[in-house]
Amino acid sequence: MTNASFHIVGCAIAAQPDAAAIDECVEWTRRYGAEILAQDERQAVFVQFDAIGAQLILFGCRTALARKPPLLRFGFASAVKEAAGAGGQLRAGERGVLQACDLAAGAQPGQVLVSSQLGSLLQLAQIEPFERLRQMRLPLPDGRMASAYEVEPRRAAAAGEQPAV
Repeated sequence: MTNASFHIVGCAIAAQPDAAAIDECVEWTRRYGAEILAQDERQAVFVQFDAIGAQLILFGCRTALARKPPLLRFGFASAVKEAAGAGGQLRAGERGVLQACDLAAGAQPGQVLVSSQLGSLLQLAQIEPFERLRQMRLPLPDGRMASAYEVEPRRAAAAGEQPAV
């Protein structure tokens, strides 16, 4: 609906170490123009500056449920673009990175969580998956509680109904 741009940081965590699944995730995030901030056999952290829309989040939704049983879980947050050092190299603000990683760590395999701030921005701009965001509170691994949005999976079309797009 709008040409709003966002800085989106994401984190994908595998339920068990799986370098191939993480490598595939990294490959796809790069196709969407994301920069990889960290990667190992269990997780990847990435950022997309000036994202027009939420393609990374939609990718996370598809990928989270691609395997049976689900292996990956995702957390996404809005990021602040900061200049780092004398060279003015751009980086994502630490708060957004930590928030995305906390949400991914608190998610269940197959689940995609979006920070409250990013979810609200998507809803205001009416950017998909804004209609599938369900507000929730969840415990993080360190015991803190967090507010977030869960991206609900697409509903399967009933017989004779057009499939959800």
